[in-house]
Amino acid sequence: MRLPAIVKSADAAGSQGVTVLARLQDADTAWRPAYEAPGKYARSAGRTVLLQQYIPGREYSVESFTQHGRTTHLAITTKTTTRGTHRVELAHTLPTQLPPPLKQAIHQETTKAVRAVGIRNGASHTEIIITPTGRPYVIEIAARIGAGHIGDLLHHALGVNPWTALLDIALGRPAHLTPSRHHHATVRFLTSPTAGRLTAVTGLPRPGPDTPLVRIRARPGDLVGPAHTNAGRLGSLIVVTANAATTQTRAAQLFDDIDIHVEPQPA
Repeated sequence: MRLPAIVKSADAAGSQGVTVLARLQDADTAWRPAYEAPGKYARSAGRTVLLQQYIPGREYSVESFTQHGRTTHLAITTKTTTRGTHRVELAHTLPTQLPPPLKQAIHQETTKAVRAVGIRNGASHTEIIITPTGRPYVIEIAARIGAGHIGDLLHHALGVNPWTALLDIALGRPAHLTPSRHHHATVRFLTSPTAGRLTAVTGLPRPGPDTPLVRIRARPGDLVGPAHTNAGRLGSLIVVTANAATTQTRAAQLFDDIDIHVEPQPA
């Protein structure tokens, strides 16, 4: 396998233990976090390390529901991540506007993945890379609703309650998956610009019609630092409007008003 490559745990989540391995001499440094990452989908630490081909390109995810073997793709989500050795998700935006042929190709690959892993009833969250040549590659699939507030985005943008749909599928009732609105939603995640002790987060907007969720999970006094996993994010902000460009502009304006105050600490 050519470098760079992806080293990750088979059972962890939230980018824990994920490293972009660019040099062979860093293999042990990349392997150990993956080996020791706390298992989320197993009873103990994963102890199984995956080595994956690195696919350059733009990352998306597909949010789908399958009932009696028939899959409905609700939305394609644009995923914004950090670059470099560690990849942390900084934003999710849906529904993504793509050329119809590319959208169809993404849906086809996602449907194949759903069938391949045997999902017949339930939700699925399929992560895909679109290469510079426009070819979609499935890099991961999970039999669940997408995390990182993607379920909230579906609810606010499309008017589809994914948790109700999942319950209906589990109970054998017809799931309501037809969008009742056609808005656009994005979630932006707050991260610390430097390592130290968090003293305050100021400039947060008030929750309202276009900002249905404003959440801070870090508290003053917590030790924080640049996020290496999704667990290192300090909070989140959801913005919803009727227009894709307006949603992005509004989110950028609100994000620029937020200040994260960190007192540097000795190493």
